[in-house]
Amino acid sequence: MNVEILQYIDYVGTFAFAITGAFIAAEIGMDLFGIMFLAILTAVGGGTVRDIVLDIPVFWLKSPIYIVIAICASPIVFIIKKPFSLISKYLFMFDTCALAFFAVIGIEKALFQEVHYFVAFVMGIISAVLGGIIRSLFSREVSVLYSRELYATVAAFASFIYLVFKYLNFDLYLSTSLTVILTFLFRITSIKLDLSLPRAKEETAE
Repeated sequence: MNVEILQYIDYVGTFAFAITGAFIAAEIGMDLFGIMFLAILTAVGGGTVRDIVLDIPVFWLKSPIYIVIAICASPIVFIIKKPFSLISKYLFMFDTCALAFFAVIGIEKALFQEVHYFVAFVMGIISAVLGGIIRSLFSREVSVLYSRELYATVAAFASFIYLVFKYLNFDLYLSTSLTVILTFLFRITSIKLDLSLPRAKEETAE
């Protein structure tokens, strides 16, 4: 496991998720403290649950740099003073990057604990999606799990293809790069084609 590359990936993913949390907090009218709080929750939420499940020290307790990264990302909302509708496409990019990066980190951390590949797959999904779920809970937005847009499925896709590349012995940099690119393409395609998984209770027109 290339620790330096993984650490860089982890930092980028943390910053990307923190940005999405900060902008959504600003959109609903939170003050600076609220913006930083939601940025931190979004950035470290998934990884925290992952580490607890794997029974390893929670990453940001060992290295507070992750909290610092999330806090530093927060003031950007005051620098980029544009309507939410104009920056939503950039938030989409940050969110998709974070999904892919955190899927990679979750898998690598799990495999380092010598768990089964399927468990690593699940840890990749947990790392990727829980930050967004926590963001939704605290910002009163519609949960990413309830929206028609594929979200957890995108994280599952990212986790699966990364494991495929790892099984094929691709190096870490190439595997991660391909995972990010293919995750972008998969998510964009799913939105363009309005793809969604079947629901037990379909929405009815009133």
